[in-house]
Amino acid sequence: MRDIASTEQLIATFIETWLAFDLRLREGRGLDERMEAHLLGLLANIAERLAPATSIPKSLAGIFVDMWGALTSCASLYDVPTQQRVFHAADRLTEAARAVCVD
Repeated sequence: MRDIASTEQLIATFIETWLAFDLRLREGRGLDERMEAHLLGLLANIAERLAPATSIPKSLAGIFVDMWGALTSCASLYDVPTQQRVFHAADRLTEAARAVCVD
């Protein structure tokens, strides 16, 4: 694993951004596509940094376990086109999370 401190900061940034993204969605303020893109970029960087590891930090695993359900459960707050965008975002983010967990 490369530079542990910067990897931990990257994970902390991902978690902070994820929580803000999820809260915005749950509060009915819409899907922030910029935040989604940022989260996807963070996950790609995290996957690259953790690639040689055989485990992931518990804090990250906790987010991954609930990610898809947390997003899709909020979809009913929105009109049908937005619901579809939420479902697609959930799929993209979950797929990126899987890339962190498998090589």
